[in-house]
Amino acid sequence: MGGRLLAIVTWILGVFLALIAVAALAVLWLDRPLGAHDLVSHPRPSRTYAEAVARFERAVAAEPADLNAICRSRLFTHGHRTARVIVFFHGFTNCPQQFEALGERLYARGANVLVMRVPHHGLRDVLTRELGRLTSRELVGLGDETVDIARGLGDSVTVAGLSMGANVAAWLAQERPDVDRAVVIAPLFGVARLWPQLTPALQRGLTILPDRCVWWNDSEKERCAGPPYAYPRFSTQALAQSLRLGLRVVEEAKRHAPRARSIEMVTVAGDPAVCNAVAAEVARNWSRRAPGHVLAYEFPAALGLGHDLIDPLQPYQNIDRVYPVLSAMMWPN
Repeated sequence: MGGRLLAIVTWILGVFLALIAVAALAVLWLDRPLGAHDLVSHPRPSRTYAEAVARFERAVAAEPADLNAICRSRLFTHGHRTARVIVFFHGFTNCPQQFEALGERLYARGANVLVMRVPHHGLRDVLTRELGRLTSRELVGLGDETVDIARGLGDSVTVAGLSMGANVAAWLAQERPDVDRAVVIAPLFGVARLWPQLTPALQRGLTILPDRCVWWNDSEKERCAGPPYAYPRFSTQALAQSLRLGLRVVEEAKRHAPRARSIEMVTVAGDPAVCNAVAAEVARNWSRRAPGHVLAYEFPAALGLGHDLIDPLQPYQNIDRVYPVLSAMMWPN
């Protein structure tokens, strides 16, 4: 009897130690340095205005037939090369229409303005599962091609983006010396209310799990308030790919100076979607390696802004206060 009991205890201890070992290995795997060496820039800048317009027109012609008409990539052009060109990258599950009003404002001041559609966004069927096909390589490819087009549209190139689009703008700020200014708005470097050190584990966990479509608003589902062209739910795989690009920027900012000539990091106090602490860390790391070239600004909580402070159709929008601030960042004196 005693020998059998000892054998059972020994077996239980063995199983327990094995589970601890498996858990430890899982933690080490999830928290290992991010393998994102494929997320590098391959610039091919346009040499002339005509070449830039032709490349833009080819990009629009390649967009899917089932795209919502107002979600196509768009170019606000004065018909010639201008002193300044401003590029916008829209947010996660939204589309280029998000930046229409702000783009027109800057176009009226004399800039050529380019708003490119992120792949798998803007389809007429807002309940599509197409978003789950998004990859971080597509995001960096879009960033490169957009700046390549912009180089032919104007002398000074400013890139700006929101959320997922801010990750693209931040990556361009890190990688491209031909970006004159980057305005990184509420970047998706981490998730709100999640300890930042757990972000790599979240990213890897979402990558290996099957894709799920998650409602932005569980109670309202497809009837949630906001832009009718934006998807009312998001893909967990697309979130993982957006985080992968964000984590690439976070890691590179620790080791290398940004290549853009000037950067503005913008956050929203109390942002319910993203982790402002990581954005602040990236701005500090950039500032250490490029003193005087990086600024940070936070919209105060008193404005009651949500994460999407750009789209005029958001119920909490306050563009009368937001747009002048952002416009001044994109068009500094």
